Amino acid sequence: MLLAFVVLGLPDGMLGVAWPSIRATFDQPLGALGQLLLVGTAGYLSGSGVSGFLTDRYGTGVLLVGSAIALSAAMLAFAAAPAWPLLLAGALALGLGGGGIDAGANAYVTLRHGAGTMNLLHACYGVGATLGPLAVTAALAGGVSWRVPYAGMLGLEMALLAVYALTFRLWGGRRRERAAAAGAVPGRWLLVAVSLALFFAYTAVEVAAGQWSFTFLTVARDEPVTAAGLAVSAYWGGLTAGRVAAALLGGRVRPITLLHVSVVVTVASLGLFWWSPSPALGLAGLVLAGAGLAPIFPALVTLTPSRVGEGLAARVVGLQLGAAGSGGSLGPAGIGVLLQRGGVGLLTPCLLAGGAVLAALHVAATLLARPRR
Repeated sequence: MLLAFVVLGLPDGMLGVAWPSIRATFDQPLGALGQLLLVGTAGYLSGSGVSGFLTDRYGTGVLLVGSAIALSAAMLAFAAAPAWPLLLAGALALGLGGGGIDAGANAYVTLRHGAGTMNLLHACYGVGATLGPLAVTAALAGGVSWRVPYAGMLGLEMALLAVYALTFRLWGGRRRERAAAAGAVPGRWLLVAVSLALFFAYTAVEVAAGQWSFTFLTVARDEPVTAAGLAVSAYWGGLTAGRVAAALLGGRVRPITLLHVSVVVTVASLGLFWWSPSPALGLAGLVLAGAGLAPIFPALVTLTPSRVGEGLAARVVGLQLGAAGSGGSLGPAGIGVLLQRGGVGLLTPCLLAGGAVLAALHVAATLLARPRR
């Protein structure tokens, strides 16, 4: 499962650096990245939204195998698609498979393991997201096509598919409907709604920073291509390091405490990225934003069973991951439209505004989750 999350993070980190080359290959405008992200969201919402129901009925193994098939098809499309519509089809498959793996793995870990394992799982995603920009940057610097890293991804996805098939019975069978319905905490649907908005805002900020920072740094701040690619990789590296640190803390720090600290660090770092008096401090703000964002997603998922009840946790996690997928595409897509109309320099105030919304939703969710007298 940890290796699966490394592979899951690779294409997310690759796309931002590869996008200028992709749009040149298919002769697309800057804002066409939004098309890829929106189509990917449709697939992600489908995969994550039904993941809990599929797991309850057929078991985690079926979900993992089906998702791996979709991801393999997606990487084939990115590596070889001759036309833009076929690349969009690949984005749809990427979202479908990624949503299934993401939601299924999160539900599996949160119901069977603790906060430390959850942070380690997401740290592995950060490893993949960190290596992704490096792979594309190395390919471009070496005069190699942007498609080559995606061809390598196809091999990795096929290997994971084989692993899932060989270990199919180890993932457990389906849950009984009675067990799935038991343990629900009544009166929590307002909290669920706020949590969905919180997941949306979080991934909108995380993905937008990762996808648009390369363009922002090379255009608005005139950074060299290699330096900008390394900066984006360092952002994902900060995300990874923060999750490794949270995993090492384990049960010694409560998830809610990590959330409080992380939200404050995120907002302050995004402010530094915008208002930095020097380029070096601006890059530091970007990297620190990655570290600040790191524990938020794992902590929110870890808190879900205690907030909504273990019986509904798998299905609610699936909905949360669907909201996260929406934020991860609609947020960057909307920002892309603004950047195309008003200039790339609008990225940093947009990110800071997203951080402020994230902080407000976190406060609301914390208040709603407090036990009633």
